[in-house]
Amino acid sequence: AATAYSYFHGYVAAYGDAESHLNIAKRVVDSLTPGFAQLGGIWLPLPHLLLVPFVKFDFLWRSGLAGSIVSGAAFIISSLYLYKLVKLITKSAPASFVAALVFMLNPNILYLQSTPMTELTLIAFSVLSIYFFVRFLYDDKEIASLILAAAFGFCAALSRYDGWLLILIEAGILVLFYLPWREVPKRISQWSKLQGRVILFATLALFSVFLWLVWDGLILGDPLYFTHSDFSAKSQQQSWLARGELPAYYNLPVATLYYFVTSMSNIGVLAFLISLAGLAILLGDKKIPHRFYIFLLLFVPFLFNVATMYLGQSVIFIPHLTPTTFEWTLFNVRYGVMMLPFAAVLIAYLFWRSKMAGRMLIGGLLLAQLALYGVGYSKVISMADGVEGLSSAISKTPDAQPWLRDNYDDGLVLTDDFARTISIIRTPIPMENVIYVGNKPYWEESLKEPEKYATWIVMQQNDEVWRNIYDQPGPNGRLFK
Repeated sequence: AATAYSYFHGYVAAYGDAESHLNIAKRVVDSLTPGFAQLGGIWLPLPHLLLVPFVKFDFLWRSGLAGSIVSGAAFIISSLYLYKLVKLITKSAPASFVAALVFMLNPNILYLQSTPMTELTLIAFSVLSIYFFVRFLYDDKEIASLILAAAFGFCAALSRYDGWLLILIEAGILVLFYLPWREVPKRISQWSKLQGRVILFATLALFSVFLWLVWDGLILGDPLYFTHSDFSAKSQQQSWLARGELPAYYNLPVATLYYFVTSMSNIGVLAFLISLAGLAILLGDKKIPHRFYIFLLLFVPFLFNVATMYLGQSVIFIPHLTPTTFEWTLFNVRYGVMMLPFAAVLIAYLFWRSKMAGRMLIGGLLLAQLALYGVGYSKVISMADGVEGLSSAISKTPDAQPWLRDNYDDGLVLTDDFARTISIIRTPIPMENVIYVGNKPYWEESLKEPEKYATWIVMQQNDEVWRNIYDQPGPNGRLFK
């Protein structure tokens, strides 16, 4: 139903990044220079690889429904394994059902699961990894669980960079878990287990990071290309910093406040407060084995997002916190949805610990939260960003796009795709007729001799095509007579 709503309202590919994810996958199979090199070296590859079988069909690519299929499957897997995670911790089917419901009925997650955005892919692999990791902590004879935790951690780390912190923390927890704290006679065997288990986990899980560094080194000539290239997140934040619009930069309290409010806005104020109450009780509950480790695993998104904002690797603009003097006050708020598994598990835990009156109160507050969304008092903020925020591709149609939609009749199109001068999926242009920065040698040759391949040139002031053609006397003189 949520996907149908997004489709008929034109919201499936409302985010600019949604089309970018679709196009990356499409270029692997259909472009001037198809192949895996089209995956690039900035965004991690696994979400795009999962899209490849579906974007082959033009309707699924142009509509964005290729992404809905992948995100929808991730949504189902996440719901199922949140249920299983709570069942593992509490042994309670009703509490497990509550966790799944809190996740499945959240309007922000319902919207994002209808899109090609990569948050659901990461959530699914993270929840899978955490479930098997906790299962291993509960019985460390289950080596298969540790291997599965590492395997799904490997997938999480190739989905979004948040996954890198998850597998590092899981490896750190293993070290703490096996450190011979108490009984001296067991120290030798504990050290042996520590080395064996950590090596087993890290070899598989951290291999994902190694692969990505090797990929960037081979394809782009720089293993750290994703950290500092012109297309990297850090480079994109420099323009905000130059304008004094990077409020969390090297300001830990502000970074923490921004992500706290962003998480609360995605989860819902009432649901978020219930989860904090659940956290307070969980941390004091000595009957729950490894409760601090469970908390730390679920808390990874908070640590990651606060750190990246503090270091200037990402930015969030959210109403009521972002100064109204800024050009935009709504941007990247979907990052807060990563804390929904944290909230779902803790709400379910509190439900399990409560007596009948407490359970009725929790149920009533959750229904009230849904009602607040229903009447519009609580905004579905992740959808709002895609529809009307800076992340939106549909709130600001490029000038050339409607004209091309009505007049394009064939031929190659030269465009700076990074500048988003047009939305390719909203025009009749086939992907194999697009010349962009990833089409070597067509791109480099076209910037010197644009007439060599292109029938159409789409540019805007100061984009790469503009600087190399319109601003250069040679090509300009040949094209504009």
